[in-house]
Amino acid sequence: MCFFTSLSANAAAVAKRYGKQLDIIEAARQILAEQEQTERAKQEADPKHKVSVYDIRLAEDIYVIPAYAEPHCVIVSGSDELQVMQWGLIPQTAKREDVERFDRENLFKNARAETLFEKWPWRMLWPHNRCIIPVTGFFEPHRLPDGKAQYYYTTLKDQEIFSIAGLWDEWTNPQSGEKVQSFVLITTAANAMMRKIHNGGNNPFRMPKILTPEQEQLWLDPAIVTEGDVAALLTVYPEEEMRAWPVRQKFNYGNPYDEGIVEPVAEQQNIIEELLVSG
Repeated sequence: MCFFTSLSANAAAVAKRYGKQLDIIEAARQILAEQEQTERAKQEADPKHKVSVYDIRLAEDIYVIPAYAEPHCVIVSGSDELQVMQWGLIPQTAKREDVERFDRENLFKNARAETLFEKWPWRMLWPHNRCIIPVTGFFEPHRLPDGKAQYYYTTLKDQEIFSIAGLWDEWTNPQSGEKVQSFVLITTAANAMMRKIHNGGNNPFRMPKILTPEQEQLWLDPAIVTEGDVAALLTVYPEEEMRAWPVRQKFNYGNPYDEGIVEPVAEQQNIIEELLVSG
């Protein structure tokens, strides 16, 4: 499962990469900035009031984005403009009382490619609600012999910003009328390299569905609506085009804008080299 991504590029770079406009992003920045001012004022009045940068800032130019924080992320869809959506899908058909019971552990974060056409709510979304999550990398845990988890950061060799396939939906609060757009990442079986890295946890041997540049346009093409055509795009990304290295143990604590989060851990480098060359 993928619960941590990285987007160490700003929205302008993402817009250029995908040929999109920035109007919605600018509006979102203003709204989130106002929310941040409100939250900071609450914190000043009550020091116990916690303020999460993931909740009140756009997840761009950031080295670790945790799904559990329901961050506002830059999303590419069929629109001419970049979109802003919450990571953690709320289905359109969800009842208000169900949404109120959702917490950060229960919102949908990932969708398995193998059950995309069968399980609710994915079977309602794949024909027309496909999207791209732009990232510069992602994190997966490796289970060490002593049972501890060592996280690895994975990127592509030839693409600074690359695409993870996703699904999105829009839920309307029946009481307030507020509309919430949200998304999930799609995961596939892991390739050989990722099987060696992501070898433990509740859902081992998985990886995000990375789209090739050729697949990106097809994934967003509204004319692609048959199960066979969509399934043909859900291929496993080749390990030869990927690279990975170990990062510090507590990478998700502290300042998410710290570039040191994705720097290799020198004392672990030999381990990853042995891991990736071993059979």
